[in-house]
Amino acid sequence: RSRNKDEFSKADIVIDVGGEYDHSQKKYDHHQRGYDERFEAKVKTDAEGNEVITERCTKLSASGLVYRHYGKEVIQNTYPSLSEKELDLVYSKMYNTFMEAIDAVDTGVEQVADGVDLVYKDCTGLSIRVGRLNPRWNEDTESDNIDARFEQASALCGEDFLQVLSQVVESDLPARAFVEQAVLKRHETDSSAEIIKFESGGMPWKGHLYDLEKEHKLDPLVKFVLYTDQGGMWR
Repeated sequence: RSRNKDEFSKADIVIDVGGEYDHSQKKYDHHQRGYDERFEAKVKTDAEGNEVITERCTKLSASGLVYRHYGKEVIQNTYPSLSEKELDLVYSKMYNTFMEAIDAVDTGVEQVADGVDLVYKDCTGLSIRVGRLNPRWNEDTESDNIDARFEQASALCGEDFLQVLSQVVESDLPARAFVEQAVLKRHETDSSAEIIKFESGGMPWKGHLYDLEKEHKLDPLVKFVLYTDQGGMWR
């Protein structure tokens, strides 16, 4: 860890310092003037099946830049059995559910619109927890202590990343597959094609259903979802 520019040329990769973003030179900073790098735009499908492109609200922080270039590789190394389509889904969802908030906090994007008062303040997020590892004004700030805290913060971020990744890959993806299977079999469930059935409940399905309705351009849309609860009762 150093802000000494003479040290940058000796490093294999330079992150969050140096005032330069250049992937070819492995330099990933976001503090320079004129910087406006953002993650890929959100692409959604409206009710008519048309693609709607929405630009991201936040620029990429140094962490976001690293994720842009190495995120898929990290995901693939952790879950090598993912198909290309699944990898793309996980890569996007990990940014939407984990990385974007980190970028927003780091680049100063407010979570709510101007003039809106917060009902409460959440101090449990990753950025807050990492911030609490910084020395307080009346604590020791010796180099060894700072470096140890940095290592602790890095481990905390890595653990959170992997926890969210496991949720996405091991829970969300299988749930999406079950919902898609039910959608594709909707004509077998009922001739109206407006009813789908899950063999069991408990999984997250609403968001997946909304996405799949648009992806498969369902017409008519699904009106009823049937599944059993833990007691075996149909809902």
